[in-house]
Amino acid sequence: MLRTVGPSSAPANQQAQAGDPVGYTARPAPKLMTRILVTVALGMLLMVSGAAAKEIGPEEALCPAIASLGPGEELVLEPGMYRGPCAISSSGQAGNPITIRAKDPRQPPTIAYDGARANVFDIAGSHIVIRDLEFGPTKPDVDAIRLRNVEDIVIENCRFSEVGGISIVAASGRGVVIRGNEISHPRATAVYLGCHNGDCFLTDLLVENNYIHDVSAPPGAVGYGLQVKLNSVAVIRDNVVVNTKGPGIMVYGARDPLAQTIVERNFVARARTSSGIVIGGGPVLVRNNITIGSADYGIALEDYQRRGLLRRIVVAHNTAHGNVRGAIGMPERAVVEARILNNALHSHGGFGPEPPTPPGVVQRGNVNCSIAVPCFRDPQAFDFSPVGMPHSPWPADLDLVGDDYYGRRRGDPAIPGAIQQEAPPIELGIKPRPSS
Repeated sequence: MLRTVGPSSAPANQQAQAGDPVGYTARPAPKLMTRILVTVALGMLLMVSGAAAKEIGPEEALCPAIASLGPGEELVLEPGMYRGPCAISSSGQAGNPITIRAKDPRQPPTIAYDGARANVFDIAGSHIVIRDLEFGPTKPDVDAIRLRNVEDIVIENCRFSEVGGISIVAASGRGVVIRGNEISHPRATAVYLGCHNGDCFLTDLLVENNYIHDVSAPPGAVGYGLQVKLNSVAVIRDNVVVNTKGPGIMVYGARDPLAQTIVERNFVARARTSSGIVIGGGPVLVRNNITIGSADYGIALEDYQRRGLLRRIVVAHNTAHGNVRGAIGMPERAVVEARILNNALHSHGGFGPEPPTPPGVVQRGNVNCSIAVPCFRDPQAFDFSPVGMPHSPWPADLDLVGDDYYGRRRGDPAIPGAIQQEAPPIELGIKPRPSS
């Protein structure tokens, strides 16, 4: 224990002198102060390192172990199967979260629940990290992770398989990060963020580097890859979304004209009954995406429920290939304010926006890749390296679209489409992080 050094206990040369202010307490000599600070720091380090991590095995009760966690503490799970469901109300602190993670990411522990009356993780706490865990299968309408009015939640490097409800769902809050997860064969929409009518919403959302594939849904249900509902604001980037029943990605915009969502550098393929990317409202920036092989359009603008929110929309430097109905779709009767710039567009149906472009839409620098001149090296092998692609006659705004699908800096003049230069074929799986 450290002893307080005051006027009555300090060495004579450190005692208060005549004329010193009343209440003066002499300071320790510099060397002593250094020793005290080092001792305190080491003690704190030992205390934190000794108490921060709790390790349990599958034979132990998971939910009480989570409930016991405090700010800065970790629950480390050994490989095996753990029983849910868990209602999680504990919270960490900003910069000092609670963490629930696998001991060995190569052997993710499974959080199992075969009931029908709860969600596997139902989280009302904040400042929580969930990492390297596995969820599913679950029964219909049982969600894997449901977030309730949360702040600062990170869900990363987890695996979700055959979830009967929604794999990750959140209605309101801010600072949610969904990163590096694989969601395989969900039997409903994979990721649902916000509320349908916009009365509850999320801000500061980041959805990146996820692999979502083989989405099914019951008759009458849409089966999205991921959707961000009205008034929720997100950055959606570097995801691979393949073989969904409904849209791979859908955003609904916001009533606030400054609340911009960004959809960038995603690969979206084979929406079986819809378009790859659907824009239900703005403001939104859709850039550097590759969208292929969907039953409807590659990218579609839709005046969802006639909300009149198709404004402040930019669709720039995207690649659309082999989408059945067309490359870019527009509503027939709606007020639209959009810029369609420097896209590389191929389809089995039509080239540009269909039906005829509404008055508020500006098109510049788009390339028709449906004609005999080749645009891409080998689309059947997912190689969309530009071949014979002309430089855009419409100068790219490098502040708006400064990189390409792989995060590489664009040249000036820029090549239309999502990829600026030669690149490897796209692989299905977690997309490699862009090089810095």
